[in-house]
Amino acid sequence: MRRIALLALRLSLYAFAFVFGALVVIALGDVLYSSGLRELRPWHQERLEGEFRASAPRRAATLAEYGAQEDALFAQVEALRARHFDAARDGGPSRYNPTGSPFTARLDRDWNRSYVLPARNPKAVALLLHGLSDSPYSLRSIALALQADGVSAYGLRLPGHGTLPGELDRADWPDWAAAVEMALADLRALHPGLPIYVVGYSTGAALAVKAAVDAVIAGREAELPKKIFLLSPALGVSPFARLANVQRIVTSLGFGQKSRWGNVDLEIDPYKYQSFAKNAGAQVGLLVAALDEALTRLKDSGRAAALPRILSFQSVVDETVSTVDLIDRLYAVVDNPASELVLFDLNRAEDIGPFLTFSPDAVIDAFRRQPHRNWRLTVVTNARPDTRAVAEQSLRAGASTPEIRRLPFEWPDDVFSLSHVALPFPPDDPVYGDRTTGPDGPLVTLGTLQMRGEKNVLSIAAAEQLRLRSNPFHAYIVERILAAIAADLR
Repeated sequence: MRRIALLALRLSLYAFAFVFGALVVIALGDVLYSSGLRELRPWHQERLEGEFRASAPRRAATLAEYGAQEDALFAQVEALRARHFDAARDGGPSRYNPTGSPFTARLDRDWNRSYVLPARNPKAVALLLHGLSDSPYSLRSIALALQADGVSAYGLRLPGHGTLPGELDRADWPDWAAAVEMALADLRALHPGLPIYVVGYSTGAALAVKAAVDAVIAGREAELPKKIFLLSPALGVSPFARLANVQRIVTSLGFGQKSRWGNVDLEIDPYKYQSFAKNAGAQVGLLVAALDEALTRLKDSGRAAALPRILSFQSVVDETVSTVDLIDRLYAVVDNPASELVLFDLNRAEDIGPFLTFSPDAVIDAFRRQPHRNWRLTVVTNARPDTRAVAEQSLRAGASTPEIRRLPFEWPDDVFSLSHVALPFPPDDPVYGDRTTGPDGPLVTLGTLQMRGEKNVLSIAAAEQLRLRSNPFHAYIVERILAAIAADLR
């Protein structure tokens, strides 16, 4: 018996040594590979003091206190801009140019910060949660539409966002979750008696669902929002995301700091970090894993019907999050015929079809794994193969024949699909739109930046120029959100 125990111990030590050795090799290889990245700037290396932390002994307990913390954070950012900006190394259009970005000059406020758009005599309240490496600007257009429709809109800046990309190198997803919990609690106190809605984009969507699932599991149904709206929700990311911090085996020793970054780019986007800290990916991986576990517990408890109604909008093709995991993880648990998943299909026009390589098999298989679907499925797709006009094909829970509604939208000639980053932005968005005009005609935006020439010359990757940045069906999403709220309040 003792010999068996010693053998088991020896095998365990061998296995540990093998795994640890493999991780060290990977980390060293990562350091070597990352040495070719662009030089790190103060925006990547400096640390701000006073960011919201879940573990802080005296963290902000209200949105007003949270805003005061932001005041101090952005004062530090301004000081860094004044001291360290270098046009030759950072690029003239940089978000850290002390004279400002050419894109932010088109707007009325700093949309990197949390905001409130109060409605006159509000009928409801909405909390809007942005995505990873983004800022509250992501859901600005929806917030403005809500305000115009009588809903006071609160955009929350998640900790680590909107300031310096280096802040995501030390962020933890529980900080984001705690900030969402704080905001929801304060909205209930500020607006007693008014229904609360939550709009979440990407990581913000995962946080919205996590807060609701946790409340149901804990028996706090009274704290639930009336309904949750999700755009490109992060319910599934790369399985390697949680391993993104393996390089810290080396970087914690003080060298190879570039390997903490997936990419280091010029920060010309005023509302989204262009440089990506690997820790950010690791934290989303951990968040998704925690949410997946919570959803499983909720389903096993038989209380999934207590979740708020959920209306999700997702492109069938998405290089950032998994459409299949959205179906398998969230909609396998959703148990409410008033909840709905809206999928935006590819452009199926006959002249584009021969150039598409996407296969819908994985998505179809995901639906086949849901034999007892108790929610509505809607697909926005070409009305016919010979037209770019689109129609809504909607299948109620339990129905076998879809309801078809022609929509007043069509695919632009040069667009073959939506993208993860496009869904929240209208075509006329002043920063990301492709149909944006000013007093003197069309404006150049990050959505129309398409320059041609020899490869390996531009500082902006060609793939980023080709990726769709605004949504030709954005008005449809707004229409559906406002209609859902109006139906609740009738």
